[in-house]
Amino acid sequence: MVRGLIDDLYDVLFNYRRGLERVAQERNIWHGLVIYVAVTLIVSLATINLNAAEADVAVLVPPELAPLFPPDAVNLFVRIAPVFTLLFQLVFGPLYFLLMVAVLNLTSNLLGGRGGVASLGAVLGYAYLPYLLVAVGGLLFRATDLNVVALLTFAALIWSLWLRIAGIKIVQNFSWGRAALAYFLPIIAVAVAVLVFLLLSIIFIIPMLMQLVDQLSGGFPFT
Repeated sequence: MVRGLIDDLYDVLFNYRRGLERVAQERNIWHGLVIYVAVTLIVSLATINLNAAEADVAVLVPPELAPLFPPDAVNLFVRIAPVFTLLFQLVFGPLYFLLMVAVLNLTSNLLGGRGGVASLGAVLGYAYLPYLLVAVGGLLFRATDLNVVALLTFAALIWSLWLRIAGIKIVQNFSWGRAALAYFLPIIAVAVAVLVFLLLSIIFIIPMLMQLVDQLSGGFPFT
């Protein structure tokens, strides 16, 4: 079992086609969920600043708000914040992952995909493995003060994104273009919805509000 997991990890990272094909065939969505949660927790533990509790309160709280936040309360909040962060990820991380798989399965089906949601969830979970680079960056920063976390985060983002699109391609038997479209379609849909809302606000809602303000101001003799 351990050897099979190591083989999966190595192949997904360094021989993506063989690794993702095996994951799609032999693993399911729950394996993907375990990998996703494990990676996010490892990254969180490696990047939590253990010295944050000793940080200067003046840095954490603006001088104008300092009277409202006693130093003891700020230090207590800093100490317990990592715990709340981990609990938040344990509770809402799986919900986010399952929602992401459901949405991408829907967009893939709309584009003619016939792959199963179990296989899709497996490859999407394993596609988050590159974020272990962020954990390595956090450990390096702790040990050597070499701060490459931002650079490794960007590299992990690109690598993981590529693996997710490759996973959709393999599971759904898509071309690269259709797989990329299936992945970005929800983002495009949200962006279009926001743009339409803004346009409607400019065309209809804002003029109506201005007209309402004019009517209200006209009803007061001293305006």
